[in-house]
Amino acid sequence: TTKEFVAKLDLKPGQKVLDVGCGIGGGDFYMAENFDADVFGIDLSINMVSFALERAIGRKCSVEFEVADCTTKTYPDCSFDVIYSRDTILHIHDKPALFRSFFKWLKPGGKVLISDYCKSAGPPSLEFGEYIKQRGYDLHDVQAYGQMLKDAGFDDVIAEDRTDQFFKVLQKELDSLEKEKDDFISDFSKEDYNEIVSGWKSKLVRSSSAGEQRWGLFIATKK
Repeated sequence: TTKEFVAKLDLKPGQKVLDVGCGIGGGDFYMAENFDADVFGIDLSINMVSFALERAIGRKCSVEFEVADCTTKTYPDCSFDVIYSRDTILHIHDKPALFRSFFKWLKPGGKVLISDYCKSAGPPSLEFGEYIKQRGYDLHDVQAYGQMLKDAGFDDVIAEDRTDQFFKVLQKELDSLEKEKDDFISDFSKEDYNEIVSGWKSKLVRSSSAGEQRWGLFIATKK
């Protein structure tokens, strides 16, 4: 999915990219090494950023990583050509304020690309509502999510339900993990393995065609 999504950005050498929720930097290295972009990754997790910094050692590409909270971090207006975020903003409860910041931080003509967990339209079931509350998520349906980007000032907003694609990726990852069960248990524990497999199977049920959990892809432009 990284290759497919990044291809939609039409990146040029020297363009500046902000990755919100960069994790261990996989997408950042891909953009920097293949498109010669200058990529800045931020994440709340010290462990993730530390690992990303270790991975950056010896690489000849322009990547920087920082432990930072996107809701309090500030950048000068018109700092970036692209803002990129994968499955992170579900944790942010004031999305309209964040999207207004994204709009300010982007240069004219800049793009935002977001993939994120969403929900089906209408009120959630009691069970799914409890799951959202327990996780501390802030979920919206795909169209409402796209509308928040429009309300922040973005144009050419694309809001696509990509749940079927998400389902296939999850199933592939689960199959891969189950094949490596013995190696995983030897490195970690049987309890860790069972917890991860159980969580992924529950996620597959929630994101099945009849499930309430959705996955959206959002692309928008600052004119």
